[in-house]
Amino acid sequence: MNKGNQYICLNSYKVLKPESNSTILEIGMGNGFFIKDLFALNNKLQYIGLDFSQTMVDEAVRLNQELINSRKVSFITGSIENLPFDDNSIDFITTTNTIYFWPDLVKNATELYRVLKPKGKILIAYRAKEFMDKVEVSNYGFNKYTKADIESLLVKVGFNQVLTEEIAEPDLDFDGTSVQMVGLYSHGIKK
Repeated sequence: MNKGNQYICLNSYKVLKPESNSTILEIGMGNGFFIKDLFALNNKLQYIGLDFSQTMVDEAVRLNQELINSRKVSFITGSIENLPFDDNSIDFITTTNTIYFWPDLVKNATELYRVLKPKGKILIAYRAKEFMDKVEVSNYGFNKYTKADIESLLVKVGFNQVLTEEIAEPDLDFDGTSVQMVGLYSHGIKK
């Protein structure tokens, strides 16, 4: 998983461009392998990782103990459906390759909007439907979206300055077939 997600995860942090002394919430950080790379870009951050899987939270804690000890990083088990944060409390939200599994797009995006501070930034990193249609595993439990779908979603829940950046990645081998990888990074600002 880390190999296949390496570039999209690292690029998401670069596109997010979190400012110093801000709080970042990452939805679905998995095992947290790339958090060290976020702190290499800017080490003056507060980071909260939230994942639905207790196993992933436990693994993220294990891999990031030094950052936890420095009080820069914390992890919690939770769901995008009911975030355990106050309204207007988070500066930046990022999520990578999770949107395929959101139970209710509008309701879940509205929940993210709720916890962001005014002028806070959201970034959703994902693979386009056109790509996902070529990958066999995505036929099982994945909802697939186009760039227009995600931009429309962000506008619908109230974000402005919505746009999507596309970043090409090195090819990746899927079952003996080399596939050109492209990450999509849709982002917006809370009014």
